[in-house]
Amino acid sequence: MKFKMNNVEFTIKEVSQEEMQKWKNDEQDGYYYGQTHFMTQEVWLDKILSKEKKRKTLIHELTHCYIREYLTSRDISPDEEVLCDICANSHDTIHKIVEDYFKEKKDE
Repeated sequence: MKFKMNNVEFTIKEVSQEEMQKWKNDEQDGYYYGQTHFMTQEVWLDKILSKEKKRKTLIHELTHCYIREYLTSRDISPDEEVLCDICANSHDTIHKIVEDYFKEKKDE
């Protein structure tokens, strides 16, 4: 599924764990539930996750997109108030994309 975040188009893909391991970074060891690739504008989800885990992972990855597209492309270490603002301000945008994604999957 395609979606836009601040007019930048991304694609959500469900991929195998083997595919995710090809993009492994040194910061995380082991299993990946999801990844966001800004160079290719793709959000990847592990295709074998349960629906609820996939939903939470998609929200997590979309939050990366929101921060990058609306706030900054730099690494940041926000305090609690900033995190609360991000959650409050991004909630409707992110949850609409998640709802659309799972509606589309149901219709397939």
